[in-house]
Amino acid sequence: MATLTHDTEYPCAFDLRLLEWERYSSKNEDSDIETVPSGEPCTLWVKYRMALRVSDYVLYQSEKDTTLVLEDTRRLIEELRQLASGKKNKMAFAPIEPDFGLVIRSLTESDTSVMVSSVAEIRAEMPTGATNQSSAPSNLFDVEVWIDYPNQAERFYGGYGPGLYFFVEALDIEQFVSQLQAELNALGPYFTNETG
Repeated sequence: MATLTHDTEYPCAFDLRLLEWERYSSKNEDSDIETVPSGEPCTLWVKYRMALRVSDYVLYQSEKDTTLVLEDTRRLIEELRQLASGKKNKMAFAPIEPDFGLVIRSLTESDTSVMVSSVAEIRAEMPTGATNQSSAPSNLFDVEVWIDYPNQAERFYGGYGPGLYFFVEALDIEQFVSQLQAELNALGPYFTNETG
């Protein structure tokens, strides 16, 4: 399981666990399912589960296996890598199947110096009136993650549901990316040589 978290005193966490490739039955029970000849491009989907936690308390856990398009998973990994390495200072991710949203942005030294007293203003990206007006990047990142509950429960995109707001460091993002990449690698290739 890949876990994005940082603070040990107030440990908020987003868990994302890649389970397996989504495969369809070879029995043609559904007349709408068409087979794609080998070698033609097709969309690959990965089943996953997710959870929002505070310490050992689970605020929300997937009600069902959900799917991510493989390209969405690769895009998430690449954007997180760029963020952790300083190549970009903000990312907003929502997959094609909108079961969750993730926004991470780099905080400036000014933001971090007033983090406790002005959290709402920082989240809204409003000037905080801080005496430290440095725009130099810090090693801290704001994380906003939420679950699209209507899509989880009814397969109806609503864009709202339970969420968490916390901070992480670049090392935390790197660890999350590493875990996510390891899970993707552990799925193995989608197409295997089946002999039998």
